Amino acid sequence: MAQLNKQVRPSRVTLARVAAEAGVSVATASKVINGRTGVGESTRRSVEELAERLGYVGVGERERPLRGKREPLIEVVVDSLRNPYTLVLLSGVVGAVEEAEAAIVIRQLSDVTHQSALSWAQRLARSGRIGVIEVTSEFSVEREAALRSVGLPVVLVDPIDVPRTTTVSVGATNWAGAMEATKHLIDLGHTDIAYIGGPALAACDVARTHGYSAAMYQAHLPIDLSEVVHGPFTFEHGLTEGRRILERAKRPTAIFAASDVTAMGVMEAARTLGISVPEELSIVGFDNTMLAQTSSPRLTTIHQPVEEIGRTAVETVQKLARGETLHSKRVELATHLVVRDSTAPPHLPRD
Repeated sequence: MAQLNKQVRPSRVTLARVAAEAGVSVATASKVINGRTGVGESTRRSVEELAERLGYVGVGERERPLRGKREPLIEVVVDSLRNPYTLVLLSGVVGAVEEAEAAIVIRQLSDVTHQSALSWAQRLARSGRIGVIEVTSEFSVEREAALRSVGLPVVLVDPIDVPRTTTVSVGATNWAGAMEATKHLIDLGHTDIAYIGGPALAACDVARTHGYSAAMYQAHLPIDLSEVVHGPFTFEHGLTEGRRILERAKRPTAIFAASDVTAMGVMEAARTLGISVPEELSIVGFDNTMLAQTSSPRLTTIHQPVEEIGRTAVETVQKLARGETLHSKRVELATHLVVRDSTAPPHLPRD
């Protein structure tokens, strides 16, 4: 079991490990890393190449601003800056770093994936980062392992994969939120409720799908999970799948969408088909972004404390950077339903 844990949780690469694998003393390895003389050229090349391959970053190479005059820097990796969820979350991140007298560097995932994970992690460690927050749908085990190798903590925000027990993550009560959204529609009298999900493998969407199905099963309503469509949290996905669902011979009276932006696509699909919301179709979203408050009609949705998730991610990275022990590797903040104008009791059954 000890060997398994060692493989699952790669630790920071130390100078002692570099020396041992190079077959030299720690003193010799130190001379090489710090550019001092007294080491043969072949030994120097061997140690340098091994240190680079293992991802070793020396203390002298780091700019560790935790207790210094410089601002602590946190790297924030996101899929896109056009997603309303991401923008709200970044608002919370910015508020937290301002209070902590720290700073962030925002980078899109596409800028990270074109280089090796280890090279990326080494560059962050050498440029003063104290940790990384990933807000992406494509979390990489390789990136996490590389960050651990150079001694940088990483905190994930609702990653696509279910986080390992050793990985720190922050999110919302997705299952409970989806169940509450579906139950709201059921309580209004809807019995034919479709769900338009997010990415099929995303941990948050798996939880939302299960929350939706739990509410349907609890109410003894028919459900076929094979009919649930999954895709990106985008307007286009909501528009395409919303239109397809609404063009069925027997269309549902209500649709629960896995995000506000997806719900906006559903609302547009209904408009183009001449279906009025909420008179003929009730729609519920998830997130409670500004879209939900400004749409017409205003969107009933599940509120996630997105800003608070961002703040919590920053606070958690700082704790890890200081070497503090966390009480839990997974933090889930509570969701709740916000009822607005896009939901109503269903009309009498259509002919």
